[in-house]
Amino acid sequence: MIDGVSYGLLAGLMVCGLVLLLAFRATVHSYYALACACALVAFAGLNGLALRTPPASSAHWPAVALVLWTVCRLQFGRQLLRLKDFAPRLDRVAQATLAIFAVAALYAAVETQLVWTLRVVQALVVASTVLLAVGAVMALRRLPWPSALFLAGMVLLLGGISATPMSIWLDPAWVPRRMNFAQAAVIAELLVFAAAMGVRLRTEQALETRVQRKVEDLGTDALTGATSRAGFESRGKDWLREGRPFSLMLADLNGFRRVNERHGRAGGDAVLAAMARRLRQQVRADDMVARLGGDEFAILLVGTPARQKLAEMAIRMLTAGARPVEHDGRLLAGGELNFGIASHPADGDTLESIVQAAERALRHCEQQRMGPAYAFANEVAS
Repeated sequence: MIDGVSYGLLAGLMVCGLVLLLAFRATVHSYYALACACALVAFAGLNGLALRTPPASSAHWPAVALVLWTVCRLQFGRQLLRLKDFAPRLDRVAQATLAIFAVAALYAAVETQLVWTLRVVQALVVASTVLLAVGAVMALRRLPWPSALFLAGMVLLLGGISATPMSIWLDPAWVPRRMNFAQAAVIAELLVFAAAMGVRLRTEQALETRVQRKVEDLGTDALTGATSRAGFESRGKDWLREGRPFSLMLADLNGFRRVNERHGRAGGDAVLAAMARRLRQQVRADDMVARLGGDEFAILLVGTPARQKLAEMAIRMLTAGARPVEHDGRLLAGGELNFGIASHPADGDTLESIVQAAERALRHCEQQRMGPAYAFANEVAS
């Protein structure tokens, strides 16, 4: 019963890590999921060996899984605490210890005395915990709650393995209901680590939101470097007050949701930033490219160029946007753009009416199965 609950918890935590990995594509989540998987494999194997006397020749693979769990745990701690940023020297020491773990994995693969392997693993866990504890203390000021929770998880683990006799899995009198402090401690630590991961995620998202709001208050979109919605509205109203004629091109990306689903948020952000950069390259210095939100962009053009000129500009932007986007060593599919085009004063005398006219043209363009990927407001029925 106890082992079944333990395996269920470990499997659930592993799935949680995989879901976060698919959603955010961060290596910290991959190491967490791997740590859960290795712990599950190790304990399932060790508990099976405990019912056999003498141990079977298959004793090696759970011991190797334990060493790999220790490696993933160390790597998870490095990523969660951001040792590379907050404690670079300590991070280099942590990287150097990976060579020791490699030797330990080879030892676990060939050593026939499982008790000695367990003692080696215990020594590695204690050593890496001391290393990570120093890192957590150093990161405490920058990441207070994630670091504090990480420290709490390590205390739980050390308490559990300290209270566990090394022969518990190999005792002929072993009883399934006997409490396994080491197994419980590993699960407790992983549960606390999951909480630390969640707290860090919320903290980073809150910080990102605050930074984005401050940057947008200055008229710039934090993600793409394009003008923000507030900056777009301010510029458009200024031009209207000055009586200046201008054209508006609204653009959005077809299939952008699929980019996020396949490559995660980071991949989607890379595509949006690339689109903003490419759009800016196609306009003049006095024109403006703004991101209105999501995958929607607005281009304000000084004056009212002829329809042919606007069509040629839309085609150039389509071609530029279709190029693949390089991200994290891979090439992602570029953006398939659609444009709705309106002008002042022909299509409206307020910014709201001009935007509505461009949106109407954009919707018409998106509904067409054939034809160009742009449409003009004065050619679309209201």
